[in-house]
Amino acid sequence: MLAALVLAAAASSTEAAPVAAPAATEADVRAAIVRAIEQRVALPDAGLEVTVEDVRIRGVLAGAGLRATPDAGSRAGGPMRFILHTAGTGAPQSRAGGRVGSADAVVRLRARYARATRALGAGTILAPADVVTVAGDPGRVPLQPLPQAGALVGARLRRAVAAGGAIAADAVAAAPLVRSGDEVATMVRVGSVVAQGRATALEDGALGAIVRVQIEKRRLRGRVRGPGEVEITP
Repeated sequence: MLAALVLAAAASSTEAAPVAAPAATEADVRAAIVRAIEQRVALPDAGLEVTVEDVRIRGVLAGAGLRATPDAGSRAGGPMRFILHTAGTGAPQSRAGGRVGSADAVVRLRARYARATRALGAGTILAPADVVTVAGDPGRVPLQPLPQAGALVGARLRRAVAAGGAIAADAVAAAPLVRSGDEVATMVRVGSVVAQGRATALEDGALGAIVRVQIEKRRLRGRVRGPGEVEITP
């Protein structure tokens, strides 16, 4: 069923007959930004809330299914830039994947995240007493799943973290949560439908990493969401 849904998602992107493309509103842009952040940051039980402020839009925004792609290296908790695309409606200015503009916005998060209980130096192997899961604003963090305290115990810090600072996914060298050859639980979202299944991992991956998996004879990619868990990218 999982492979069939992925195929169905790919087939649905086929260009339709030309129709008039409605103009996108600021609300559409905000919604697209929220979706983009959620896809990169949200984890089960993270309680993620995304706030988008001070939106400035550039370009002609036409077409339904607006998508926002953050600039490489972007961090939440402050100003960000997004490239705006349409999913495609058949109109010449809004074909699938076509860029229709850009937007600057201040993006802030509230979520459950891992916080250092004391000042920690680079190279520290995290112990249970070094990190705690709290709810709030993690500040300037990369657009990656926010690790919880339990997932970080035993990981080595790549850089120093101040007392009370968020420990982001890129701050640690963590042991892989998915290993090549292991059977993993998979999920895929196609619209409002969520399908679950099993696959074989084809490479190692830490939290938030993109890894290849095999479902029957199909090779797909997905993001590591937890120990032995991968969310497939349609």
